[in-house]
Amino acid sequence: MNALNELRAGLCSVAKRSVGLMSACGNEESTRLYLVLPIIGLFGYDYSNPYEVYPQHTANADPNQPNHVDLAILREGAPVIGVAAKKVGTDLAEARGELRAYCNAVATAKLGVLTNGIVFEFFVDSAQPNVMDEDPFLTLDLESVWRNGVSDEVLETLVHVTKASFDPDKIAEMAHVRLVKKRLRTALVDETNSPSDEFCRFFLQRAGLKQVRKGTIDRYYGPLLKAAFEEALVLPAVQKLRNDPEGKSTPINLHQLGQRLLTSERELALLSHIRRRLAFLVSDESLYAAIDRIEFKENVGKLMVYYVNDRKGRLFDYIEGGEGFDKFIFPSPYGEIVTKSLLDIDEPLQATFTARVRELGHLQPVERLARIA
Repeated sequence: MNALNELRAGLCSVAKRSVGLMSACGNEESTRLYLVLPIIGLFGYDYSNPYEVYPQHTANADPNQPNHVDLAILREGAPVIGVAAKKVGTDLAEARGELRAYCNAVATAKLGVLTNGIVFEFFVDSAQPNVMDEDPFLTLDLESVWRNGVSDEVLETLVHVTKASFDPDKIAEMAHVRLVKKRLRTALVDETNSPSDEFCRFFLQRAGLKQVRKGTIDRYYGPLLKAAFEEALVLPAVQKLRNDPEGKSTPINLHQLGQRLLTSERELALLSHIRRRLAFLVSDESLYAAIDRIEFKENVGKLMVYYVNDRKGRLFDYIEGGEGFDKFIFPSPYGEIVTKSLLDIDEPLQATFTARVRELGHLQPVERLARIA
């Protein structure tokens, strides 16, 4: 527990410093020096020792196409962690190829870290040996840490990244659990938002209703199941709070749960606004029809809003800020926008949405949906 508390205190301190410095880091070199190296130092690695942290490390798997990372953390001369550092504000989803190529070429590299100095993505090869996963098993946002602190679950994972406790097998095991849990959570959220026919029939059978027509499910039982599912998730927590409002006998904290519920409401309101605003901004009927395929999913410390595909169709990442300010991270050329007014994101929102629809295809013109009207 002492190790977790020390890591928490150090991480919060570095997060506060990094947030204060990030506006002065205008290129990759300044990002590495002032934002990335302090985190590596916090994890216990001596970045002043080239036998431990080596800059611009090359895989040399193919002399004609050398793969390299900005920093490699070495153990007994072999790289075990590869770190790719990009400029502050860079959209990391579009910068994973370089790190992936390096980790795939270096068999001893069991952990990949991609960062823009504020957001850190952690990758392992949980799906296939020596092939880096496409999605990070952990995303650490220092701005979120600065504002909201860091959970024990995240710290328990990060402690195995530190020099004193580095354990590739343990990290791979934890990564697998986190990734599976993330996929299950995404699947459950998708089913809760829009219950599939199979999902509805399964629970209807549990409720004693069989041979229900699809039309009846679509019109009646689907919305009913969605409401019942939401109540089943929320009401037990609310009842627990009523019985123990100060959280004395249970691990539930009123403020934390209240913040989570409020955040969920704000996220839903944000998605509703995005759809309505785009309905006002776009003029092409096919773009209008495509608005209904804008979705979102939660990640650590942020909300990802996307069209059709959460990677290729990313519109922006949303991070709730303090004092009324929120951060929106759009792909290049827009980058980060910190604002109190949602109207300030009109231009990048319309441009990015239009580009994503053109890249991924769009729906044929259909009747305008009531929830957008």
